[in-house]
Amino acid sequence: MSFSSILNNTTDLTNFPFKKVIFGITCANFLFERYVAYRQYKLLKSDNKKVPQALKGKVDEEKLVKSDAYGLAKNKFKMVSSSISLCINLAKLNMYSSLWNYSVSIGNCILSTIMRKPFVMSLNASNVAFFILSQTISTLLNLPVSYYQHFVLEEEFGFNKMTKSLFFMDSIKILIVGNAIGSIPLYILGLVLKKCTENFVFYIWMFIMGLQITLFFLSDLVIQPLFYTFTPLNNKELEDKINALAKECGFPLSEIYMIDGSKRSSHSNAYFSGLPFMKKKIVIFDTLIKDSSIDEVVAVLGHEIGHWKMNHISQMLIINQVHLSTLLMLFDMVFKNVKMFADFNFIIDPLSKVPTSSLPGSNYALVNDFPFFVGLLVFSQLMQPTDLLMNFGMNLFSRHNEYQADNYAVKLGKGEDLKKALIQLQITNLSTISVDKLFSMYHYTHPVLCERLEAIDKYTSEQEKKSE
Repeated sequence: MSFSSILNNTTDLTNFPFKKVIFGITCANFLFERYVAYRQYKLLKSDNKKVPQALKGKVDEEKLVKSDAYGLAKNKFKMVSSSISLCINLAKLNMYSSLWNYSVSIGNCILSTIMRKPFVMSLNASNVAFFILSQTISTLLNLPVSYYQHFVLEEEFGFNKMTKSLFFMDSIKILIVGNAIGSIPLYILGLVLKKCTENFVFYIWMFIMGLQITLFFLSDLVIQPLFYTFTPLNNKELEDKINALAKECGFPLSEIYMIDGSKRSSHSNAYFSGLPFMKKKIVIFDTLIKDSSIDEVVAVLGHEIGHWKMNHISQMLIINQVHLSTLLMLFDMVFKNVKMFADFNFIIDPLSKVPTSSLPGSNYALVNDFPFFVGLLVFSQLMQPTDLLMNFGMNLFSRHNEYQADNYAVKLGKGEDLKKALIQLQITNLSTISVDKLFSMYHYTHPVLCERLEAIDKYTSEQEKKSE
């Protein structure tokens, strides 16, 4: 017996107003996020802000004003862009059946032309066609917003380094890669759903876990190189210090690369990639090397190695798998709910001779089985309140991990260099110094700079007392 049949014995969803509830949840979620953003807006607009005690002598008033101005500009931009996203999202929710009909019609037409004979897609292929059309429309509608973000907002504060031709090439690549990477797993997922109805949750969980690992390798080998050029690190002193650090920590380092992040932005970053229990590759943005000293870069990597040493990546993977399996069990509960699909104008008729028999432009889609991808989209909207709570919880956990990684860097004797690096990153990226508490809890996976500096000082003091 599946999880859904157990739950359906105690939960009657035949009269549940799915569409009204989802519209209400979506609007409520938007209003909550705007409230959080407004708190940050009020803080940034206030005139009595001063350089925090932890940053006195390290960040001047001019940098505070500039970082707050950047934060305010991003806040205003987000207010407009999120309103546009809300309108697009609500419109798509209201047009799922029409989009489905158009995607099926276009897909059948293209495949009939290619095969030179009439062709009717299966329901599984229709799910893929719907995904491609939805993604393409969303990308095109968001293009003006993305253009403004890069060539007006980021340009004004000196961060944008992209040319317009590179921007449009990236947009085309993202659309093609996104549709390709999404379509194949989606088609396989449909086959798994059809053949494994009895053990739905287990098989889908196994499939998605395998997909995540595959995408991880593809990101390193295929996707990232489409956008960035990876070159071996050409700074011998920095390379030697990184290798020495890796040896000291027992970090399984395989390669060190520098990427040309400056081609797109002047923001700085560094990261390592590699699944748990495998060799790791360290990647450093050229902007970080340019803006920081060698010891500061090494200190940042000491912090990153701290995440590995404390098994933060493995912990996060486990939490994500538990979260995923829980969501799949809930999805199993509503996946074949006729009322849910009916609320979005999908009529399920198992006796229909073709997968989709409605005409393009019709407000109703007549299908011979449940269109699982539509169900997945509707379900994701229904789960917004739990996602919001999960977001708070995961940010809290992530900030705890950041403190632990900072502490590890201090134990390596790199506390002062890490502080300098964090301050330099704050200045270079114009990260907002004045941050509202609720805004930080909801949006930030890292503690704000002042909190990190104070914690590093505390860790350093504790370390010095232990060594006395």
